Amino acid sequence: MTPHDGIGHTPHGTHGTIRRSAVARLRRGALLLAAGVAVLTVAGSLGPTRPAPDPMLHLASTLAPDGYWLVGSDGGVFAYGAAGFHGSTGGLRLNAPVVGMAATPDSGGYWLVASDGGVFAYGDAAFHGSTGDLRLNAPVVGMAATPDGGGYWLVASDGGVFAYGDAAYLGSAVGAALARPVAAIQASPTGPGYWLVAADGGVFAYGTAGFHGSAVGRIGTASVVDLAPTPDGAGYWVADSVGGVLALGAAASFGSAAGTRLAQPIVGMAPSRTPAVDPQDYALDGDARTALLPGTSSPIDLRITNPNPVAITVVSNSTTVTTRTGACDPSNFAMVHELGTPVEVPPRSTRTLSQLGVPQDDWPTVAMIETTSDQDACQDLQITLHYQGEAIG
Repeated sequence: MTPHDGIGHTPHGTHGTIRRSAVARLRRGALLLAAGVAVLTVAGSLGPTRPAPDPMLHLASTLAPDGYWLVGSDGGVFAYGAAGFHGSTGGLRLNAPVVGMAATPDSGGYWLVASDGGVFAYGDAAFHGSTGDLRLNAPVVGMAATPDGGGYWLVASDGGVFAYGDAAYLGSAVGAALARPVAAIQASPTGPGYWLVAADGGVFAYGTAGFHGSAVGRIGTASVVDLAPTPDGAGYWVADSVGGVLALGAAASFGSAAGTRLAQPIVGMAPSRTPAVDPQDYALDGDARTALLPGTSSPIDLRITNPNPVAITVVSNSTTVTTRTGACDPSNFAMVHELGTPVEVPPRSTRTLSQLGVPQDDWPTVAMIETTSDQDACQDLQITLHYQGEAIG
């Protein structure tokens, strides 16, 4: 092939559609698939044209919970997994110690409750009332929010339950023969109902709340302080005062504060819930830095669009080269290498590899092979790069 002077051209991409399926669910750590195309021009061309869309790979997803908070008696809050920090009473002078917490349905906020029944609201959590001005037979030891966040329950150590907002009273453990005092209450996510958990790890279920086992004899010598259910009610976590966490039923383990040097004992926990979302379209395209000549290569500044409300991490990609003429077939071209490092793309954003700080040596790179055969048929040719990728989100 006779070399021609050329300039870099901009490849183009197509959108990929993610559709809902009856069987596939996306959880943090689940595998995402992506596909896209780009056009790259061999030197001598007047410019690229947009290729016909490739068939896209489909992904169905419902984003699931992936974290939780722990709260100390001074109101200090510890966030794990995807749980976000929205504030604490750690810097306030309290009339009574904090004894529990509950999260809003979208995880955009939470409530803390003190032993006198005082309630503190953070983030998008709304205040619905408290027992702070009442004389109690036993101290408040925990709270739970209704599934819609329009109310909450407080529970006392004798098993007494107090309902506020749209929370319904469904019964209590007052008068029951308890081996240890009640330590906490948590709401059922599937309808009217809640769990009470005692300091020995005993679990008591009311209404729609299901029983999935207890922590009696299974969590060490420290007192159990709280229970947090999974969003479908098929399991729950039980936490103790030194930060140990026991997962029961369908609950997954994300870690604990056991072994951490704490300023105050752990007194409560709440699950982080990422709201369900409809799958959205995504896109791949990229910019070539140079036109191709025999014996040269061109790095691709891949551009990734992530419209979802959570970050995704692209962990691999593969690229196939096609041409529009048999006279210059794909054997004249080769991928020098694919994406060389995992790349995290923020939620609801479009980023190029250069914007994400990925070194150019790790970009996908295509080369034109210099052969001993006549390559004149490749002049002014546009080659198409077909991308497929995998990401974790």
